[in-house]
Amino acid sequence: MAKKFIVKNKKHEQTIRKHNADSGIKSHFDNRCYKVGKIRYKSWANKVLKAYNIVIYESELVHIKNKHRKELLSLGLSAFDFVSYIVQHFSEIYEGKNNAKILVVRNEGVSNRAVIELSLEGKQYKIKTASPIKLTRLSKMKLLCANARRVDY
Repeated sequence: MAKKFIVKNKKHEQTIRKHNADSGIKSHFDNRCYKVGKIRYKSWANKVLKAYNIVIYESELVHIKNKHRKELLSLGLSAFDFVSYIVQHFSEIYEGKNNAKILVVRNEGVSNRAVIELSLEGKQYKIKTASPIKLTRLSKMKLLCANARRVDY
């Protein structure tokens, strides 16, 4: 009988955790991640980044949704859609703190400037955060690489 109780608790816990990113509740024991994109082997970004997958954990999606709610609502995007847009359309790579890499989109369609902070974790890049960024903060960072076909200065 005790085993049935434990199984019921696990099922209940899974249903609670199933929609954490949508509800904005952060679960510290949740280790689910989603593949957002990949750095291709023969791409311009491969000069700076290794050809690994880019993933995001659900706790980071909750963080992005909670901290940048106004920006996401004005853009009409969910946190996952915002992150995947940046991964698919980034045109610059900057160096961040603690050897993190910053992917930058300069586009009038979604946001003037939007960034994703990546850190290498094993053989994949983990997204730490994603947000719009001001030009003054971006100008203080070191540019590592840019896609000449996408960047308009």
